Amino acid sequence: MSTDSLNYPKSNINAYLELTKPSIIYLLVLTAATSMFLAGSFSTNLSQALTGILGIGMIAASSAAINQILDVSIDSKMKRTGNRPLVRNLISVKNASVFAFMLFAVGSFILLFFNNVLAWSLTTLTWIFYAFFYTKILKFTGTQNIVIGGLAGAMPPLLGWVAVMGSIDILPLLLVMIIFVWTPPHFWALAIDRKSDYEEAGIPMMPVVRGIEYTKIQIVLYSFLLLAVSWLPFATGYLGTFYLTVSSSLGAVFICFAFALNFDKENKKAIPFFFYSIFYLTVLFIAMPLDRILF
Repeated sequence: MSTDSLNYPKSNINAYLELTKPSIIYLLVLTAATSMFLAGSFSTNLSQALTGILGIGMIAASSAAINQILDVSIDSKMKRTGNRPLVRNLISVKNASVFAFMLFAVGSFILLFFNNVLAWSLTTLTWIFYAFFYTKILKFTGTQNIVIGGLAGAMPPLLGWVAVMGSIDILPLLLVMIIFVWTPPHFWALAIDRKSDYEEAGIPMMPVVRGIEYTKIQIVLYSFLLLAVSWLPFATGYLGTFYLTVSSSLGAVFICFAFALNFDKENKKAIPFFFYSIFYLTVLFIAMPLDRILF
């Protein structure tokens, strides 16, 4: 029996699932599926929508796995990531690499065979950008790392739309813009709470380089920007008053959380803000198809 078989359980399904960052993948799949619904393909071509979700989800899961493979030494220095499967030696780097490659290969086959080349091309570029460029280069370039890097996480609405329509349109780009603006305050709140982690790992997140108070001001400013950007699908006529009401209400609460964090000297409001931001994006994107269904 080999050393690998002793150290790494062959059927550790939970460890492989953790490698794909399911808490992030669910948001990526939700935003891609929302865009597909708005494109009308849930009613015209459900099978193509489902294969698009599966293909995009698998390639996104592959990029999450590669991120952990390349970041294993950094993850071992941070409390937030100290329980990841590679850090705990639940999976070998070799097996994780094979797993990531298989996810990408199968996801690519699905998109190319059932959807279209443009969807695969954009998804693959996003995969490269996050898994390699952001992970190994952009993350260490300065305080705007998450602003630029957030583009990868913002892409699913465009990928979903292209997977079923085969072309690019204004509405999915507006949805990309919403997630792009949402990402920095969402992540900076976590970075405030885990500032010592990023210092230990040598990652120049904004709270580490510019300080927590400066970061809080940025979160407040981005919160107002997010509210304005979230109105664009209504302002351009793609969505109606139900969506406007929901986005305005969610955005107002988002701003209140931002101000609460700004005036919190002990930074205990950082994690509540972080979790509300996830709730915000989830409900916002659920409200989009509901606007079409109900009104």
